[in-house]
Amino acid sequence: MTSATSGASGARRSELETWLDGFVRDPSFLEAYPYYASILAKITPVADPSVQRMAISLYDGRLYLHVNVESFMAEPQFLRGVLLHEVHHVVLGHLTHPKFVDVEEPELMDLAVEMSANEYIEEPLPPAVTCRAYSAVGIRPGQSTRERYEILVEHAKRTGARPRPTQGENGTGTVDDHRFLARGRAAPGGVAQTAILVSRAVNEPRSEHEAGQEQEREQERDTARRFLLAGRTPERIVEELMDTTRMPDEPMDWRSALAMFAARARAPVHTWSRPSRRFPHRVFEVPGRSWSLRSSDIPHLLVAIDTSLSMTKIELEDIARQLVALSERAKVIVAECDAQVSRIYPFAGHIEKVTGRGGTDLRPIFEPEILGAHDIDGVVYFTDGDGPFAPEPPPVPTLWVLTKPSTFACPWGQRARLRASR
Repeated sequence: MTSATSGASGARRSELETWLDGFVRDPSFLEAYPYYASILAKITPVADPSVQRMAISLYDGRLYLHVNVESFMAEPQFLRGVLLHEVHHVVLGHLTHPKFVDVEEPELMDLAVEMSANEYIEEPLPPAVTCRAYSAVGIRPGQSTRERYEILVEHAKRTGARPRPTQGENGTGTVDDHRFLARGRAAPGGVAQTAILVSRAVNEPRSEHEAGQEQEREQERDTARRFLLAGRTPERIVEELMDTTRMPDEPMDWRSALAMFAARARAPVHTWSRPSRRFPHRVFEVPGRSWSLRSSDIPHLLVAIDTSLSMTKIELEDIARQLVALSERAKVIVAECDAQVSRIYPFAGHIEKVTGRGGTDLRPIFEPEILGAHDIDGVVYFTDGDGPFAPEPPPVPTLWVLTKPSTFACPWGQRARLRASR
């Protein structure tokens, strides 16, 4: 490729990225689809005239949005709908999950995938397959992609014929190009990567303008579809992807994980001090929601350090060094704990030594008398994860920073890996 050709390609890519960035930041799109906009902002657009309209792909850990620019110049009315369709492919796991790979009937899986990606989209779409078109064979709204596939396969086996759409309904063709969807080549770690993408989209820092409007939007937030993804809550999406309610480990440098965690200090919180707008009659049964903001954007964090014997001296020294970096982004209260909490003190820029060195119990830090004694936005717990944990999550968000690559079975809280700095 010549330098001139390479330069032209780079310029087109830059123009497309600028176009997509401007689109997802458009106030009307942000207002209507905040989670979708956040996900699209993390996908790299590429101009690709070989696709009819659009396609989504995953390569080397990055998501790419293939866009036929000329197609959307000719059909601008379909842009929003097709973008939502592509996000549905991503969050429903169509690109990465093994259960959509190496199936017995690939064509029927494509049909199931397409109708699920089209569901819950109210924006204009090109001629599109819907679940309504196949209601006669047992397809219903709200079913998962895999359920629909199994219904279609069972019908084909029972009748000896491919399922046919209801007369007058579109039953063939796809809104986008499926050539990049995983078929026998699912990316390792792709499901966890998708779950993390969903989690980040929900916990993105909000702008000052959005923060100021949050109280006005509370009633709409409780009921509006705009705070769903493919008709599901983000938590439901993660549960369906991971077959568990536990969020996956963050495959990232822990400093980035802490930055994402600290942003949650600005998130909506549940409160018993006001009734739920959705269930006003269930006072003291269902909490309402309130926007919690400090006078400062600096979060206040309780940083627990596992000082048990299972933690090595090198790990403890590395944690102490990394707290310096964390203290630049947050007000840090340190709690040393092995089988019990031994010391709690404000972080003053260094830790000379720690106390404890006994057994491990991860529960004492979350006792009400500990959490209630400090005005904190969350807990960051440095540990090897080798100890009992509380069965229920605490009333504040928690980030586990794990020092060893062992399995940690706690079903709640975010998690990251501590990579030694030397």
